[in-house]
Amino acid sequence: MSIATLPVSYTSVTRINSAFPMITSVSNITSAIVAQYAGDTEAGINAIISKRYALPLAVECPLLIAVATRETIYRIAVQRALVQFPPAQQGQHPLQIQHKEDQDLLKKLADGDVQLVSSSGAVVTADTTQLPIYSTTMDYVPTFHEGPFTDQVQDEDKIDAALDERGL
Repeated sequence: MSIATLPVSYTSVTRINSAFPMITSVSNITSAIVAQYAGDTEAGINAIISKRYALPLAVECPLLIAVATRETIYRIAVQRALVQFPPAQQGQHPLQIQHKEDQDLLKKLADGDVQLVSSSGAVVTADTTQLPIYSTTMDYVPTFHEGPFTDQVQDEDKIDAALDERGL
């Protein structure tokens, strides 16, 4: 397998190079480096969407392909100084605007405000087995101690609940 065809779940070196040809003109960036950027981008996307979806996804999702490609291009372009954002243009460059929109979209995916759709048009089912973690003290202010013993902070409701459980 050649370096140019290294597998990346959401995007590929070929897709990135064809979407942003300026990358191929940089003499010190190889296909392996582009694949590394793509892998890092995919890891970031997975970290965000794992809040809602079981990974790895069993189907191909065009939305994730597009976001991964754009985000990889953005990271390469910014970190390799292929584009620069002078202070007078902060937030106005199309790549920067798209980056912000992609980050907002990923947040909406993780929060369930937007659903993933496979390339066949089927809605990807969210992972409902990821339940929140509950504890017996989650609704109380944490007890902690910093400095002298007299400065210890305790939640009175927590103490009352513990005493009630003991019948005191």
